[in-house]
Amino acid sequence: MVSIAAQAANSASGPRPLDLRRDLKQVAALIEEAFGPELDAAGWAALRELRVAARLGPFLGLLTPAGARPNDMLGGFVWVEDGRVVGNVTTQRIPRFSSRFLIANVAVQEAYRGRGIASELMRIVLAHIVERGGQWAVLQVREDNDIARGMYQRLSFADLMTEHRLRAETPPPIPALPLPRGGELRPLSNDNWHAVRYLLNRAMPADARWWHPSRSSGFREGSSPGLQRRLSRWLGVGHKMRWGLFFGDELMGVLDVDVLVHNEHRVDLLLQPELRAEWSAPLLAHALRYLQRQPERPVNAVLYDYQDEAIAALQEFGFEPFVTLVNMRRRVAR
Repeated sequence: MVSIAAQAANSASGPRPLDLRRDLKQVAALIEEAFGPELDAAGWAALRELRVAARLGPFLGLLTPAGARPNDMLGGFVWVEDGRVVGNVTTQRIPRFSSRFLIANVAVQEAYRGRGIASELMRIVLAHIVERGGQWAVLQVREDNDIARGMYQRLSFADLMTEHRLRAETPPPIPALPLPRGGELRPLSNDNWHAVRYLLNRAMPADARWWHPSRSSGFREGSSPGLQRRLSRWLGVGHKMRWGLFFGDELMGVLDVDVLVHNEHRVDLLLQPELRAEWSAPLLAHALRYLQRQPERPVNAVLYDYQDEAIAALQEFGFEPFVTLVNMRRRVAR
């Protein structure tokens, strides 16, 4: 059987497999053109890394782990016209879930849009995923991008959940909000990982656990050691502060603050559903007051459609919606 990659490479123009050694510079420029306004600090950092990789060119093969091909880390296809890359789609297998592939960076230069290039690249990459043994394709699209969402729906992708990214330029001044009665906030250590994992399995909806397993990958990580927290400002390194909300001996919530000296601070919150209305605002206020004692940096949060109370609380505290993404999936094989 002729592979999808070989079929796509038969023409000098049109689609062909992504070549990490020669295409990355043009792909990076295309991604910035298509997605620049919605990139957060992490997105810009990833784009910078892509440009560094582009400069490595022929040496990428030397940096690939033994037994793997460069395209195992980042594969996909480009669309070429007049010798230039004008369209792109990338894909990679999701770590720890070998049957799932993430599709990203579906982009076409503005002058070439409306010609069906994105749809054809999607058709090719979906067939490629099947060829690689994948069963699911997953992707993200801006909630307000009706054209792209319509294309994905026509390709049988279904909405899974919505991701809300919020941002404040600096930690906003927040008054101390008393914690409701009945619960106690305690710092968590790495030894609490069993309780955190149990909470994740109860507090996150099934679709959220399916879609975003990486959210649970940090359950083994507790607060940074006290000495690191005290010296982080002077050493120029960041640290994590993780608190657990306990009712007696039962963990019912986790509050995270990532203090990053050279990047944006992050806050995250996970609560049992019955506690979200009463506890979201006081806990997020606690996190933001902690950040007021840290180096002044922007603060971001990534929350989901099952966390409406936390989203509303951050907006009340002065956070602005940065971008809203719809997560979608399609079963491509069984």
